[in-house]
Amino acid sequence: MSLKELTKEKHHQAENTRFMRAVFDKTLPIDLWYDFTYQKYIWYGAIEYAAESAGLLKTLPGIERAGHLTNDYIDILQLAPIGTYYSYREPAKDYTSYIRTLSDPKQILAHLYTWHMGDLFGGQMIKQIIDAPHSHLDFDNPRELMTAMRDMLTDDLADEANVAFDWAIRILQEYDSTLE
Repeated sequence: MSLKELTKEKHHQAENTRFMRAVFDKTLPIDLWYDFTYQKYIWYGAIEYAAESAGLLKTLPGIERAGHLTNDYIDILQLAPIGTYYSYREPAKDYTSYIRTLSDPKQILAHLYTWHMGDLFGGQMIKQIIDAPHSHLDFDNPRELMTAMRDMLTDDLADEANVAFDWAIRILQEYDSTLE
């Protein structure tokens, strides 16, 4: 079985949260997207720091997104009503704390795979749906990154990739009560 097949159920659960359904139904309030972008920066920074420390980014030049998320957030603040600010939600803080406990490169790679491959694939559809700054979804070398990432993947990453999807589900479900 491939890693994609081994994570298919969790991936499906994440895609079917109310938040993601609202994204693809084009009914998500833009302010929730702005808030999500802000949250995303915190755990992306943690994943990328861990990946850099583990030497994983050497073969994935251009995969880093945290700096782009910062730029997107700055641009978002120009669009949001005056006085708008966002604070980190508990699931984002908890996930970031979890990432900081990881030292095994394979575990770190599983989180990098879950989020960054998601940006390389699904993120490209989201750019067409959500009218917001998306520099973090613009990659200079997407095909090369996908190939390089795939070359690093093994089926033994499945357990931790499913943990990453569990975190994604928890983070996305944080918004569900606002969408009822």
